[in-house]
Amino acid sequence: MLAPRIVPFAKSFGKSCAMATGLSLSFVTATSAQVFTFTEIARTNDADFSAFGETALNDLGQVAFSADVAGENGIFVGAGGMVSPLIAPSAGFSIDSLDFNNVGEIVFSQGSVPGVFKTSGGVTTSVITGASSLGDVGFAAEAFFFPKINDAGAIAFEAVNFGGDSDQGLYLVEGGAISVIAESPDFDIFRFDLNNNNQVAFASLSSLAPDGDGIFISEGGAAPTVLPDPLGFGTVEGPTLNDSGTVAFDVLFNNAEGDPVQGIFTQNGESLELIVDDSGELMGLGRPAVNNKGAVAFTAGFDAGGSALFSATASSMTRVIGTGDRLFGQLVTSAGLTQQTGLNNEGQIVFTASFADGSQGIFRADPEGSPVQSVPEPTSLIGLLAVSVAMFSRLKRS
Repeated sequence: MLAPRIVPFAKSFGKSCAMATGLSLSFVTATSAQVFTFTEIARTNDADFSAFGETALNDLGQVAFSADVAGENGIFVGAGGMVSPLIAPSAGFSIDSLDFNNVGEIVFSQGSVPGVFKTSGGVTTSVITGASSLGDVGFAAEAFFFPKINDAGAIAFEAVNFGGDSDQGLYLVEGGAISVIAESPDFDIFRFDLNNNNQVAFASLSSLAPDGDGIFISEGGAAPTVLPDPLGFGTVEGPTLNDSGTVAFDVLFNNAEGDPVQGIFTQNGESLELIVDDSGELMGLGRPAVNNKGAVAFTAGFDAGGSALFSATASSMTRVIGTGDRLFGQLVTSAGLTQQTGLNNEGQIVFTASFADGSQGIFRADPEGSPVQSVPEPTSLIGLLAVSVAMFSRLKRS
């Protein structure tokens, strides 16, 4: 089993900046570390999988993912062991992105017939399609992106019309009713997130913020409010959001010496914490995921080459896996994280790994002490397409 390593990073975000802004700034140290074990979910050399798309992880340790089988695209679910089809490749969907809640519901967007769809209890229904109009709260959309679903079944999605003024909007669906969060031709969303309190966090370049960009929070579809920006951040990449209202994001900013650096922060109201920046060994910080315990997961490259997946808090950081490590006998060349859906509240992380032999796999990193979930039988997995089980029984790993 891979032995995780602790990577300390020199910080240049000094006390003078903290005193000047009155912020609580944290420094990454090697004071503690989690130990991870790994569970294989699926690999391209298993049965007919030829490629993987986005992944989503719920708090039960179950992983939903899109994959290509024989030139067609479907959604599958596994927790280690048998992989079961939730949307059969023969159903004709082309999955763009997906999310998976703790009651087994999946929401996804797709491109062949643009729309947002929900699968629950084995039945797939349309939330909205390109042929639909968002009515007096919106416009006739041509494409839909990054739908999110919470445990109460509320759904958030982004819609775009590329013609005319290139309208763009962000919407919340509760009980079948669609409410507008924000929409405008003067609007550019950098992804978004939805928590279990029906709060939506998003970053945008728009006239909504005094300086033209910012992080916004909307509650229950209400008009969004912008978070305080005490450091005068530049463009913020899409934030993730936990149930306490804490957002995690990466951003370019000037450190205490005035040097431009990239950093990952968490923020709740006016409380701002620096998790890590790239002034030391790291470069190219990826967008982070955050859970209800305030832990974050992210990918990053190294100045010396290669990249890795990390798990971090305000006081410690663990290198989970990365370039040059061996995973189930294969040499890892890269590891990737789907930002909003890659980390759960148990601290488990789902990631894709590419190997030196050209194969790929989906794996779950399990921190020491996290519950190990048994794989449910096909008939007990919420939303399973029972008619497809026999056809895909060969997907069971040996």
